[in-house]
Amino acid sequence: MKTRRTLSVLVLAGLVRLQAAPLPVAKPEDVGMSSERLERIAPFVERLQSENKIAGAVTVVARNGRLVQFEAHGFADLESKRSMRTDDIFALASMTKPIATVGVLMLVEEGRVLLSDPLEKFLPAFRDRKVAVAKAGAPGGYELEPAGRSITIHDLLTHRSGFPGQPSDNDRPAAKLWRDGMRSLPADPLLADYVDKLATLPLNAQPGAEWRYGASTIVLGRVIEVVAGKSLDVYLRERIFEPLGMVDTGFAVPAEKLGRLVPVYARRDSRLVRTSAGETSPRFFSASGGLFATAPDYVRFCQMLLNGGVLDGHRLLGRKTIELMTAIDVPQIPLPFLRGQGFGLGVAIRSGNGDSGVMGSAGTYGWSGAYNTYFRIDPQEKLILAIFQGQSPANDLESTYGFQNLVMQAVTE
Repeated sequence: MKTRRTLSVLVLAGLVRLQAAPLPVAKPEDVGMSSERLERIAPFVERLQSENKIAGAVTVVARNGRLVQFEAHGFADLESKRSMRTDDIFALASMTKPIATVGVLMLVEEGRVLLSDPLEKFLPAFRDRKVAVAKAGAPGGYELEPAGRSITIHDLLTHRSGFPGQPSDNDRPAAKLWRDGMRSLPADPLLADYVDKLATLPLNAQPGAEWRYGASTIVLGRVIEVVAGKSLDVYLRERIFEPLGMVDTGFAVPAEKLGRLVPVYARRDSRLVRTSAGETSPRFFSASGGLFATAPDYVRFCQMLLNGGVLDGHRLLGRKTIELMTAIDVPQIPLPFLRGQGFGLGVAIRSGNGDSGVMGSAGTYGWSGAYNTYFRIDPQEKLILAIFQGQSPANDLESTYGFQNLVMQAVTE
């Protein structure tokens, strides 16, 4: 297709200068990968586009700290027929969570937070939590029982806080109470108001008992604000984005950059329908899913993790902290599209070479977003792979796992 903008081949041949390159550039063969095999990525993305499964994408591969593949494919905007660019801005959705996790771990390293700290140490409204337990004949069909212990920071980082979430627990009373309770909030609340409302609602399960993908990281964002004494957007900008040179990452997209914002499309009746491009001036700084970023920015964040917490002389975390973050706490994430993967602190971690059904190494870690942004870091191979899209529904394994397989089959040494 004529809409693909192939940049990586030209860059690696030395014919053009790629100003947005997030890392030093190398020929694939110089880092043990095959140029010929990496060239399979572009036709793969083009096929998905021709089948109206995606509008476009940006793909990135780096190994040994050097960029070997970086391409914009297809369209950013179907209506205007604007071609995708490598410096386009995407709604990260849940790929915000690993960044917020790093923000929390920085406070842990400074001795200001312990993973074992009870949540009420920082947010007193969460003291003396109650759990909603179904009971026939009781008013509303449930009764409240005391939580066996406090929610801890570790519970929040591992999604075992007791809050409702995924896998679906809509049959439990707390899930309905949370849906009804949160309706009273405005569409764009302050983070403090959102979390204060959560603190009035009963838990879905005992703290530490179950993995539920829900509001835990949102609450962590508020913990950061209280401990750091500044808003979450300022903290992340000062402590992570500015040191790493993530110049296009934030909770809002400035007016002068809106032309690079990739809208979100949904698949409906074998076609793509534009839904939104996200909020551009939010008040609600969600550590769970509120950030926007470019592929170059996010790959610099990934390289910092792969380097053991440092990039270009800026150390954000210590090596042992990264090891803690990427150790498996939950042996198996109870979601079918993440089989063969456990959960650490803010990231999924591959537990073996076969169960996941996708190529890679044990210990590979990463996460994805609702609009099918996706990254994985393979410490064994010293490799980063990432694909950025603006498509729903979430968890499209054809594009994300398909891309990962194409990257891994190109490893030759």
